[in-house]
Amino acid sequence: MKYKVKDKVKIKAWKELEKEYGISSYGGNIKCYYNYFFTEYMEKEIEELNCNRILTIDFINDDDDDGSCHFYKMKELPTWHWSDSMIKCLAKDESEPITNRFEILDIR
Repeated sequence: MKYKVKDKVKIKAWKELEKEYGISSYGGNIKCYYNYFFTEYMEKEIEELNCNRILTIDFINDDDDDGSCHFYKMKELPTWHWSDSMIKCLAKDESEPITNRFEILDIR
């Protein structure tokens, strides 16, 4: 598991996931990892939250032995299962000052 409960994480945008994984012929969603799909409904709900794509991990399912079927539940959108492949990174603390111009542009 890359993240833990209470971590704030940034979710990848639809276009980013589409570029990385492509659109599935099954329902027009994005198959990210094993049987986890990023759906148009997930994207819509994230946009409606107006949260800058930052969600809080509320629960982690890691019952499997090999790590292949773990998923996260997010406090703000508990209906969905989220995989590591849908998460871009840990979200920075909003109070943390920007230290260089590359952070302003989010260039890595």
